[in-house]
Amino acid sequence: MEHQKPAAQPSERVPLLRARGLVKAFSETVAVNNVDIDVERGQVVAVVGENGAGKSTLKNLLTGLLEPDRGVIELEGQRIAHFHAADLGIAAVHQEFSLFPTLSVAENICIVDLPGRRGLVNWEETRRVAKQYLDMIGADLDLDTPVERLSTGEQQLVEIAKALRQATRLLILDEPTASLSQPERERLFQVIRRLRERGLGIIYISHFIDEVYEIADTAVVLRDGHHVGGGPVAELPRSRLEELMVGRPIAERKEEIGIPSQEVALKVEGFTAEPWFRDISFELHKGEILGLSGLMGAGRTELVEALYGLRKARGRLWVEGQEVEHPTPPKMRQLGVAFVPEDRRRSGLFAIRSLKENLTAAALARLVRRVIPGVGFRGEKRAAEEIAKRFRIVHAGVDRAIRYLSGGNQQKALLARWLALEPRVLILDDPTRGVDIGAKDEIHGLIAQMARSGTAVLMVSSELPELLMLAHRIIVLRKGAAVAEFTREAFDPKEIIRYAASEQREEGGDGHNA
Repeated sequence: MEHQKPAAQPSERVPLLRARGLVKAFSETVAVNNVDIDVERGQVVAVVGENGAGKSTLKNLLTGLLEPDRGVIELEGQRIAHFHAADLGIAAVHQEFSLFPTLSVAENICIVDLPGRRGLVNWEETRRVAKQYLDMIGADLDLDTPVERLSTGEQQLVEIAKALRQATRLLILDEPTASLSQPERERLFQVIRRLRERGLGIIYISHFIDEVYEIADTAVVLRDGHHVGGGPVAELPRSRLEELMVGRPIAERKEEIGIPSQEVALKVEGFTAEPWFRDISFELHKGEILGLSGLMGAGRTELVEALYGLRKARGRLWVEGQEVEHPTPPKMRQLGVAFVPEDRRRSGLFAIRSLKENLTAAALARLVRRVIPGVGFRGEKRAAEEIAKRFRIVHAGVDRAIRYLSGGNQQKALLARWLALEPRVLILDDPTRGVDIGAKDEIHGLIAQMARSGTAVLMVSSELPELLMLAHRIIVLRKGAAVAEFTREAFDPKEIIRYAASEQREEGGDGHNA
């Protein structure tokens, strides 16, 4: 006879959310395997693990987007199944944005329940409500702007504001800071603390270990779909958490980035594209990693997109001494310039195409040859397999669609596509956004290797520690202007953040002004 678990006694504390023995499989892959999780009212539970560990699948089970193959989910002691999250006061901020590109910021925030009566929308009330939730997270956005015109980081803020409006019991945040700079992250953490004080339960999915120790009360560690450990964060050493995540001890690593040449690979003079950036000038040397730092909205992404010809801009541009008038992506690619965009899914990867096609797309003519002119390719699969092996991309076959890879492996594939070109200049826009500690470590190694081999690297990053580790120099942008420049021997995190966040440009006195 099956053993019956005793009923909970009245004195027992019933958690806000309790899940037991959750299992979810896709074909032969078990994404979540016998996972338990409890969330108390007024508690932040961090769910951590590498890409592919099962974090997002667990989130989708807890929001009703997926049904578990086995297991039980309870909300305040009541078993729930076939549920709609919003009806139960559960909301999530997903990695994949759920925004309507052509609708305004205000419309997206209120889309689930637009204020009004008798089928008529009260637009004044819609704007007021949207502003209320943006103010909660310290976001200053134009309420009438279509979200397709916003940067990835700004869209992330809209997603968070939208979720906050729905979450009355439980809020699930899936990598919410992936596109936010340090000050924006701090504002988000303040919001999370206020929500915790109000009794909201919060599941915080992340692979940023520093954030776990800053914001979470307890941690649940997933690896290969299994719950492998965790516990109260105050009792969990960082080294142990890292080891649980990756399955091996992680040694502190410092990248060897080499010494740049005196030869200029990329020269920019007076680059301007209002309102995003203005009068940007710098030189990038062969073998140098030049970091672009700044807050969200500082113009970093817009600048690198303009340099690659994705946006129109005024100014002058030279690649290895050759002036480029009216740059376009094909023209820049012919000159040996590669560009890895911020959002791999929207503007980088061909999601429904195979890993093979994604890896060889940029250098097809060099990597493979046609069997008959205009028909078929010889050696494409072999070339793709060699690239995947070189960059340690975990996959179930290069002929499968790339969307089935984990986020970290997708990012490595996008980087590998362009590195296969052996570019002279490599432009990277947040290259480790949304990837786990193991994949990030490998990408850092690839970037350093490229610099040591003589490639000039221009790198945007929302993570200042990443720039401090990899860059030879850092230029700080604020509101579209270059306000300071730091050489490696003078790196000072507090000063860099001060220049990025200061409302007034400092003049003289410290030698860092751009």
